[in-house]
Amino acid sequence: MKAAHMIYHMARADFLERVRRYSFLVMLGLVLFLGYQTAIGNLNLTLGQYRGEFNSAWVGAMMSLIAGMFIGWFGFFLVKGSVARDRETGVGQIIATTPLSRPLYLLGKWLSNFAVLMAMVATLAGAGIVLQFWQGESTQINISAFLAPFLLIVLPLMALVAATAVFFEVIPFLQGGFGNVIYFIAFMALIPLFLENNVLSQYDVFEPMGLGLLSSDMGQAVRQSYPDYNGGFTLGNNGAAIEGIFVWEGVQWTPALIFGRLSLILLAVVLVMGSALFFDRFDPARRRLGRRTAVPPASEAVPVESAVLSAGSAPPITHLTPLKTAANSFRFGGILLAELKLLLKGQRWWWYGVAAVLILVSVGNSAATTREIIMPLAWVWPILIWSAMGNREVRHHVQQVTFAAASPLWRQLPAQWVAGFLVTLLMASGALVRLGIAGDTAGLLALGTGALFIPSLALAAGVWSGSSKLFEVVYMVLWYIGPLNRVAEVDYMGASGAGRPLFFAGAAVVLVGAAVVGRARQLRG
Repeated sequence: MKAAHMIYHMARADFLERVRRYSFLVMLGLVLFLGYQTAIGNLNLTLGQYRGEFNSAWVGAMMSLIAGMFIGWFGFFLVKGSVARDRETGVGQIIATTPLSRPLYLLGKWLSNFAVLMAMVATLAGAGIVLQFWQGESTQINISAFLAPFLLIVLPLMALVAATAVFFEVIPFLQGGFGNVIYFIAFMALIPLFLENNVLSQYDVFEPMGLGLLSSDMGQAVRQSYPDYNGGFTLGNNGAAIEGIFVWEGVQWTPALIFGRLSLILLAVVLVMGSALFFDRFDPARRRLGRRTAVPPASEAVPVESAVLSAGSAPPITHLTPLKTAANSFRFGGILLAELKLLLKGQRWWWYGVAAVLILVSVGNSAATTREIIMPLAWVWPILIWSAMGNREVRHHVQQVTFAAASPLWRQLPAQWVAGFLVTLLMASGALVRLGIAGDTAGLLALGTGALFIPSLALAAGVWSGSSKLFEVVYMVLWYIGPLNRVAEVDYMGASGAGRPLFFAGAAVVLVGAAVVGRARQLRG
């Protein structure tokens, strides 16, 4: 009972601290926005050209899928970071002196993550009740049919997402931006894997998001009314007109299905307990250090008695060399070179090797292949470099030194943007040569404005959020929807056509302005 008491109070304190954060309120606003978009029809669940009647079962299933898709995908980035925050604030060192064990500490973090995610799910569930009355097709509320998808589909998924966030925080190479990118890509890849793979259909009950389970059950219902149903299943807005409405009363939850879904919670607990094996419990002796401080040999050690002033001796007189007038002169080239070094610092030789291959392959392929395939890869490879822009000072706690320099707003910030722009332009250099040879003026213009937009987005996101996470999430979403899925409205590099150069050039100007305002705000603070 004492262990449960400790876990409860730690999870409760962590949960209350997080729900008071600005990022939680922003995420909650986005969840409400999703509910609004569903109510007005911009976000909908359709099976081919058909949809279900807006009864409790259909609305509950649709909102549970939306919760699983968006909160499961992006909620991870909200809850990930609590262990790192304890490490950075010194709370971890205090915890290390207590009897709290590694498994109990991580279980508390998992429960806190889970509570934060479920708070957003509950908000979306409340919006679902409003949606059913809004549509007016069925005003009778069936609580069990409405809540069943949330309890048996979304709840196990959120438990897994919360456990995955804990696991990523204790594995060194997954703690930072690399782990964020891995999770984003893995979540994106799992959706079509379970939805379209017939081999895995017999294990639908264990599929975390429940896509296969719901699509199969709904498919049987729609075929009873419309035998010509082609098997489509879309969560979004495909623009097609709805040709028919069918009635779906929900999944018949047998004991086997319930046990299969709830077993995912047990899997989440196992993942958290397994994470404890890799957790250092804030002990610096267990952390791998890249470099150790060199200890001078005994022959070179300074004798203690020579370093301590005798009782009656006077302190030595120190003379400081006065600064020359030219010391305060502004050399943009020197600052730019320093920012470039900071951006590229720490990259391994193989990172440069892959970057060189992408540039060379861009030149050697056709213009169409370069725009559609190679450039999306080339402009996602440096994401962890861009994500450090604008927030490095805060993350490394050197803002007091950096912001005390002469004119940091008009010297350091522009140099940081230009450094990011040069990295972006370098990764596109092969494509620029290829499109120039092919005479593709539209492609060159799209790439040029894209090269302006990316560092501007990175700088603004870094300055305002104080972390790399915001840019990584926003950029990966834009990259996935625009260049990868050929949505022209957000195709900032012109992968699917001429792109929208005027829009993204204007967006770059606005983002740079936002970065300047944000940095000025930091300087005043």
